Parts: sequence; C-alpha cells; structure tokens
Amino acid sequence: MPLRNCFNHHFLCSLLLLIMTFPVLGQIEIDPYGFGVSMEEGENSQVQVIISNISEDNLNYEIDARLVEDEDERRGGPLRDDLGDVIRSIEVHAGRWIGLAWDGELLWGSDQRDNWRMTPVNMDGEVLDQVNVEINNYYGSCWDGENFWLAHYNDSRLARVDREGRLLNAIQINAQPFGMTCDGETLWYARYQAQDIQQITLEGEVLRTWDCNGIEARRTMDLAWVPDHPDGMLWITACDPGTIYQVNVEEDPPEIVQTVNVEDSDVYGLEHDGENLWYTTDQGDWICIDDGVAEIRMLAFDPNEGEIQGQGVVELDAIILGEGIEAGIYNYLVEISFFDPDNEEDEPILITMSVVVSIDSPTADLVGIVSSSRDDQVIPDAKVELYDSYEIIRITDEEGRYEIDALPAGAYTFTISAEDFLTETVEFNIDGEGEIELNFELAQAEFVLEPEEIAAELEPGEEFQTMIGASNTGNGPLTFMSERRLIGDANADPWNLRIDVPAGMITDDARVHGAVFIEDNFYASGANAGEPAIYVINREQELVSQYPQLGEARYGYKDLATDGEVIWGSGERNIYGFTPDGEEVTSFDCGISPCNNLAWDSDREILWASGTTTDIAGFDQDGNQVAEIDRLEYRIYGLAYWPDDPDGYQLYIYHKINEVGNLMIAKIDLENNQAIDVEILEPEGGGSAQGCFITNQYDIYSWVFMGMANSGAEDRIDIWQLDARKDWMAIQPVEGVIAGGEEQELTVTLDATGLPQALFEGEILFTHDGVGGETTLPISLQVGAGGGPEIFVIELANGWNMVSAYVQPDPEDVIGIMEDLVEAETLIMVKNGSGQFYNPQFGFNNIPGWQADEGYMIKMDGADELTLTGESLPWDTIIPLEAGWQMISFYPREGIDAIAALSGIVDALLMAKDGSGRFYSPAFGFSNMGDMVPGQGYLLKMDEDAELVYTVEEELASQSSHYLQTSLLPDHPNTGENMSMLILTDISEGEIGIFSGGNLIGSGVIRNGKCGIAVWGDDSTTPDIDGALNGTPLEILLQDGNGLHPVKSDVLSGDNRYLANGFQVVRITDITASPEQFGIVDVYPNPFNSSTSLTYNLPEAARIEVSLYDLAGRQVADIVSRNAKAGQHTITVDGAGLSSGVYVVKLCSYSGISKRKLTLVK
Repeated sequence: MPLRNCFNHHFLCSLLLLIMTFPVLGQIEIDPYGFGVSMEEGENSQVQVIISNISEDNLNYEIDARLVEDEDERRGGPLRDDLGDVIRSIEVHAGRWIGLAWDGELLWGSDQRDNWRMTPVNMDGEVLDQVNVEINNYYGSCWDGENFWLAHYNDSRLARVDREGRLLNAIQINAQPFGMTCDGETLWYARYQAQDIQQITLEGEVLRTWDCNGIEARRTMDLAWVPDHPDGMLWITACDPGTIYQVNVEEDPPEIVQTVNVEDSDVYGLEHDGENLWYTTDQGDWICIDDGVAEIRMLAFDPNEGEIQGQGVVELDAIILGEGIEAGIYNYLVEISFFDPDNEEDEPILITMSVVVSIDSPTADLVGIVSSSRDDQVIPDAKVELYDSYEIIRITDEEGRYEIDALPAGAYTFTISAEDFLTETVEFNIDGEGEIELNFELAQAEFVLEPEEIAAELEPGEEFQTMIGASNTGNGPLTFMSERRLIGDANADPWNLRIDVPAGMITDDARVHGAVFIEDNFYASGANAGEPAIYVINREQELVSQYPQLGEARYGYKDLATDGEVIWGSGERNIYGFTPDGEEVTSFDCGISPCNNLAWDSDREILWASGTTTDIAGFDQDGNQVAEIDRLEYRIYGLAYWPDDPDGYQLYIYHKINEVGNLMIAKIDLENNQAIDVEILEPEGGGSAQGCFITNQYDIYSWVFMGMANSGAEDRIDIWQLDARKDWMAIQPVEGVIAGGEEQELTVTLDATGLPQALFEGEILFTHDGVGGETTLPISLQVGAGGGPEIFVIELANGWNMVSAYVQPDPEDVIGIMEDLVEAETLIMVKNGSGQFYNPQFGFNNIPGWQADEGYMIKMDGADELTLTGESLPWDTIIPLEAGWQMISFYPREGIDAIAALSGIVDALLMAKDGSGRFYSPAFGFSNMGDMVPGQGYLLKMDEDAELVYTVEEELASQSSHYLQTSLLPDHPNTGENMSMLILTDISEGEIGIFSGGNLIGSGVIRNGKCGIAVWGDDSTTPDIDGALNGTPLEILLQDGNGLHPVKSDVLSGDNRYLANGFQVVRITDITASPEQFGIVDVYPNPFNSSTSLTYNLPEAARIEVSLYDLAGRQVADIVSRNAKAGQHTITVDGAGLSSGVYVVKLCSYSGISKRKLTLVK
C-alpha cells in the first residue's frame, strides 16, 4: 500500500516530519515507497511507480536518482574508471582559452586573444555565440547558478556578469586571482603570487586560506567544483608540467585524492559537465577526459518531471538497465521534489526513497502480517519502515499484510508503528534466498484516570490536595507527560501583544515613563511638563485622577515597582515608597544616581534597583542593601520580576541595542548571575524601552509583561502575554512510565493563595503513547464566596441594551430583579425573545421569569447597573436552539471572537447579531462582531434546531473579526431593532452611510473589501420617527474624507428596502464622484505589492504635487509635480524601491491638501 506524506499548499514542511508522522493526513501517496530489484547480469527491468496527489492543488514534481557511493553505505559494485582517459576534444578556434564555465547545458570559454570574449559551445561542439564582456584581463570563470563570476586579474577583484556580459557587481580581494570556482554558496579562487587558494563568501569575507602544498607544478591555473564527488569536490589545474589534481577540502589541511599528468604542459581552463572533466590548452583545444569516478547510470524514471493535477495520479516507469554493469548491489537514493507551481519561491518538499538493484546477488522476498499482541487482531494501515540501510516503507493492507521484495542479504532494523499502538523496533538478519515470512506484533497501552475530573471550592489562601489513579489497562508500557492549561484566551502564545494603552494621549504627557497595575488600575509616572505626577488610569483607559510625585527628580520616576500595597518610584538617588493614594510610606538613599529601574522580588522580599549602566542592587524594605548582581553589560531601561519564570530566570531586563532593537527583553538567573536574551518586541507603533512590570492582576488567568514604549507624545503601555496563570494547580509526578496492567497514584494540588474570588477553570493534558494519544483531566476551582450564590453585575447604557448573565437568578421574578432600577426611575422596559415584556410605568409584566439561557432587551432612561444573584452556570452548559430567531445568553467568562465561539453550530447558523447591530454571516464569511463578552445578549437565526456549546479552544480563539469604529460618519443610536446589510466593494477605504428620507440610519467602515452595517429601524416606544420604517427604500453613500458620494450598486440579496431583522447584500459597482470636490478619491489596490493606482479630483486647473511619506513624516518619494487640468485623474504610485510598511500619500494644490494611508506588502 502507498505511503502518504503531508503537503500543504501554503506551508511546506520538512521531509523528516512528513515521513515520521502517521500518513492518514497526508496529501501525497507513493506506491511503492522504495523497492528492491533482483536481476541477472546484462538484463533489464522495469517497475511501475504511482504518485497520487490527494490535495485539490496542482503540483509540479522532479525526480533525481544518485548512486550511494560511500563504502559504508554500499554493499558492492565498482567505484572508479581510469582518470585522465581522453574521451573527446573540440577545436573551437585558435586562441588562449584561459577559463571554462558549465551552466548546466553549455560550456562557456573565455579567450584571452579574442578581446576577452566569452564563447558558449554545446556538447556537439557547435559555437552558438560570442559575448562581449564589460571587463577584460580576467582569467578563471565559473557559474553560480544564475550568473558568471570572472577572476579580474589586473584589478584584483572577482566580478559577476550576466549572460550578456554586463557587469553586475565585484568583490575586491587582496591578491591577483587566476582560476576560480563556486560551490553554490561560496567562491574559491587561486591567488597567483601567493601560491595559495582562498575560500570567501559572496560578500568577500575570507573563510579559509590553503597553502597549495603538494602542487608540484609552477603555478595554479584554474579550479572546478564537483558536488557529486564526495571523495574530493575541488579539482585544480596547474602548468609546467600540466597536471590535474582532485582535492578533499573537507580535511584540514586538504588532502590530494588523485593526480593525473596530461600531455599538454600548459593547462589553463578547467570545468566538469556533470559526467567528465574538460580542460583547455594554449593551442585552442578543449579536451574532455574521464574524471576517474564511475558513472553507473543504470536507473532512470520516465517521465522524470511533470505536473500532477489536484486529485490526480501520475504513473512512472522506473527503468533499470543492467547491460555492462558488474555483479554487485547498487543502492540508489531517489529524490522526488514537489513544487507549488503558483509559489515558485517556496521551498519544495523533498521526499527520498531507496531503489536497491541486486545483480547476480542473492535476495529474499519478505512477507508478513502485523497484528496486536493484546488480542491477536490484524492491524491495517500499520507502517513497516527500513531506515538504517535503505529507505523503504510499506503500509499494511486491510488484512494487516505487507511485502518487501528483493532485499539483499544482511542485517536490518525494522521500525513498526500504527495509530494507537506502541512502536516496535526489530532487528532481523537475512541470510537466505526466496520468500521469508517475518511477522510483527505490536503492544498497546491505554491511559485511564479515576476520577475523570476534579472540582473544589476554597477560600483565598486555602490549599486542597487529592490523589487520582492513573491506570494502564493495556499490555505494553505507557509513557506519559503532563501539561497544565487554562481554558480560552489565557493560553495565548507568549509575547503576543494583548492590548496597548495610549498613556501619553490619555494623560496629555509626552514623557510617561513607568507603570504598575494594582487595585484594578494602572499607576503611571509622567514628567507632566516639569511637575512630575502619578496618573491613575482605569481599565477603560480613562484618566481617573493624578497627584504629585515625591522627590526632586526633574522628569520624575523612570520606573515603578509594587508589592501590591506600596508603590516604589525613583528618578534620582532616593527611592520613595507610597500608597496608591500618594501618601508617603518610606524613602531611603540607595546610592545610585540616578536610580532609574526598580522591581519587587516577592520571593526574597527584595527591591531590586539600578541605573542605566550600574550593577543591580537589592534592598530590604528598610533601605538596607542586601544583595548585588552584575548587569552583564546590558543598558537597563526597566526591571521586572516574574516568580513563575519557567527557566528560573526571574529578573527581567528591558533594554535596547542600536541597530538591533529598541524594545528588547532579557532575563537573569539571580542564583548564578547568568542571562538569557528572550525577545525583540516589534509592535506596530514602535517606540523605545522605558520602564516595565510583570503582573497576574491585570488578567487573573494570565501573567503579562507591561512595557512602556517611549514614542514622543504617543507613549504607550504595551501589554504582552507571558503565560497562562497555572500556579493554582499542580500535579506530581509530571511524567512517568506505567507498566501494562499497573496503576500509579498522582497527586493534584489546588492552591488559592493570592487568588481573587473567582472561578478558575483549567485542565491537565496528558500526552502519552497509549490509545488516543491524549487524555484530559478537567479542573475547576471556585475561590471565595463559600460556594454560595454568585453576584453578577450588568452595566446598562442609556437607551436599548441587549443583555444576559451566566447566573440563574434566585428568585427569578423579573419584577423583583428590576426593583432597584424601578426605584431609581431609570428602567423603561424589559423584553424577552418571545416578545413578552415588563413595563413598570403601566404596572404590566407577562415575562414568566428570568432564564439564564435567554437574552433580554432592556431600555433605560439613563445609565445604571443591574445586579443578579444566583447559581453560576459552567461555560460549557448546553443552550438549546430552535429554527428561526432567538435571543440567547453568553456563558464563557472571557471575551471570545464570535466566529470562534459559534464554530460548533456554524453549519446551521444563518445569522448572529449583537446589541449594537454588528453581525456575523457564515454564508458570506463576514463578521464585524468582534468578541462576544459576558453580560451581553445575542440574536441568533438558525436554519434548524441545534444545541450550542460555546467553543473556547485556543486555536479557534485566535481568529479575529474586530469591529472598526466610524470616524467620518456618526453612529446611529440603538433603537431596539435593526436590519443587517453587507456591502461588497473594490473601494480600498472609506465609510459607507445608509440613508432613508435624507436621514442617516446606519454607518460602517470598509475593511478588506467588505463593510457590515446595522441599519436601524424606528423605535416604537418613542413618538418620533427615529429610524427606518418597514418597506422604506434605502440610499447608499460613500464618505471618503472629501464628502459624501452617491454610488452605483447591485443588490445581490434583498430588495434595497428596510425590513426589521432582515439581511441584504449589496455590491458597489462604481462611485459617482464630483470633480467639484477636491481630493483623493480612491487608491486601488490597497494594500499593494509593487504599484497602485491613485485617483484624485481637481475642481479647477492647478499645479499639483503628490508625495509619499513614512509614518515619521519623512518624504520618501516625489511621485508627481506638474500642472493639471480640472477633472478626475489617475496616476501610478510605484513602490518597487520601498520596503514593506505603512505610508501616507499627500496631494497638494491651491485647493488644499488631501491624504491617504497606503500599505505596501512585499
């Protein structure tokens, strides 16, 4: 049976990974995967090989086969012919041919007596052309795969020219070069006066110099590199007498492998055409000689290259020609390269297999069955592999049977593997002929946990320990490892940017230096125009308060640290400790002037402090220095402490290195004063390192790194993921081996020390070699509240709100639940998804009760809070859904992107909407909902009944559908009902407004050719018409920053009239732009690869200038500067000479200035 190998159209894997994985998910099948052939001397043979492309994408393939010539790898057969035997000669024309180069098809000679021209000659001896070269006085030449290199003797340089002789570039060297060659990555050249050979990089860096000891001739002339000669890849010609040397440069010093004297005393150019050597003489002859390496070409594939259609098959013939081949065993390594024809720059997949040809040598045919030693059942799709001697693989058929024909006598190691079975390695010696039966048995391991989950309730500071049993019910040893994981976003990859806080803009301070996070607020230090302040910023990125800093530092504290109660800061010699309210607790002279960096060590209760270039000192809370560590040459701009660092390097250093990175992370092991470089951070906004902090209080489920990015007036607090917070759960031992039929006890510890009152949910993932490969132990820890009812608070905005809660209120009476809002006179109405409602003004209610699985519409007269108390429901509680519309609750405890959260019902989901009218349409692959969050309710329209369990897995949660806020058009207020409209367009940017009767009733931002808009209907609870009425026609206008423009459009779904909870799809086909409006109308495409078209309007004839700027305001290109007529014009912006990034294009004229952002992607 064939072996399948992974092929991904966009991401190419390495061969090793492909072959070592089980082939179920593969996209390439090869049958047979390696084979043996037994032949008599002089016979020929043929084997059919079938390659199947399981993927939908077309693939190109190339096949190459080479004889494995290493004595340790081959089992017999001749290796060498006679070096120096003349095979043929070509007389091109009389001349002094001082260099030869082989480009894979043609041999190129350089003639010193013919104006240094290059002459290409085919293997029939025909001169095809004569090429003038832009340099002369050169000697040796070679081909690097794309261009020629010439040894420019007079100017002491190596020059690169193309096939037309044009000079491309040159490398200056320190001697006059004669011969030269290229090994594919580096250059080798002979230095005339120095009598040695140098190896250099393509940039001119000297890698190696070899004194040509043992070269007896008067001077070295030319070099050739032959990668197929493992005994010695470098060949050298020398004059007086004419000698050719084969040299093994892998040795140090290099060794001469073999030598041959030729009849001619003056031997100049040297090259190898893939089979034989060529050299040139002073008389104009090109002479071909045997290189002394046997060219055993007995294996060929027909065809050896081509294309395989998606889901297609290609049949190849492996042709083995035995005529003239001596008896022996010949091992060919066959290399099959697969290419993506649409992405030629991608690395190909390389698959290798063996073809073993035995001529007049004994062989055996192996047959056998792979079965289970647990129940004697045969195992289909098991893999039988040979790798130590040959690369041959077989997959067992439905009866567990495999066959490997024509294996030579000898010792073999077989590896047998199958899904859900333990891999077995078997050594076997073939010492006979004919058919040999060799059966294999595989054992099984099975991992069983008791209990299958753990749940506990602890008060803060308490600890709980329990034992679980891990059993292996199989008959083979089970090896396991364990990993702690959280549920949801807390498992984000390390150094993912979670969020950035624009502290400089929030505080209007261009020098915000340090920040910590405690008591649910950011505390940031800023220079505040010479009056240094501490700023208090809440999670909503609002400035709550500020107060003066302690001390005399002109620009204030450069870094902050905290133990959770006291905040420390310094920008001078003194360190100050103060409460979050700004009250001084302590101060002391640290002896560091200035002290710029601080970190609190919670394990040692030490405050670490340093200057930018001082060592790091440790102080106790009374200001006594108790420790010191070397800064290890780092220029320090921030310190932070992570007690749970997985490597034990707990003190983090925020630093920068010119021309390397401005936001760099290193960490130090405080026990041995050793450091590790961790990461170079590259946020989109850039900036330089200035103050840092590590905490698990910002996200109680994660450790995050808060780094200040100094960026002028736009200083930021960048929050980077470090790790999921898993310190509250532990297991011992974390790994082990359990014998078949045995049980091992594992200890699980849950620790609520330092945890806030909340529900912590995680799991211990056991990875093992038993059935299934993975086993999960779910763990939940409720901290605080003594297991009683949970309090859930919903923030309500003025107007309509769509809400839900993951608690079931007790009691569930809606009138009682809403009592506080009624007393505050802020509640207008409550509605459920069935249309039942509660109106306190009229004392009417027909909502049976608040149900946790439902969402509710609440209309408010002013902002307020709704507090619910009841039993908390697990995040994975099932929500039953019916065909049609319904309003539902959201159970997970963290925000999850709508596409990910609803992925479990996507096959039946027609539409999802949030309370702001943002929507997700699976059919059109569009969502602008962003994260579904706790407290919000959601409308779902289903095609059929289904059950919803929210999906929170990390790989799905990484999907993104962020909502973009309009900036040119206003948002329409929530009226309680809306219609969803999806706009498709080729317009690169701008905003779309939907109008009815001249009134704006919905708006959205174009992103990636799509724009989702909530079109708001009329609110029947108000006397005014504040939205569209059912059946009202709609008008679409584009706002591009230069005014509103009508558009031409096609309605793909719907009738362009308002329908409550309807869905319409419209494609914009054109823009009706008035030349009376000055400015840039469109840039398309954007983002662009090399060039893009910019369309602009001029209301009157004027001189215009169009320029391109980077985000720092530097002009990088002058695109157009000319007089232009009135009207609409289109020009091309060429980005070929620019690097990838975001740019601003600016149009200037007497009428004004118009700007657009462009994104160049290469």
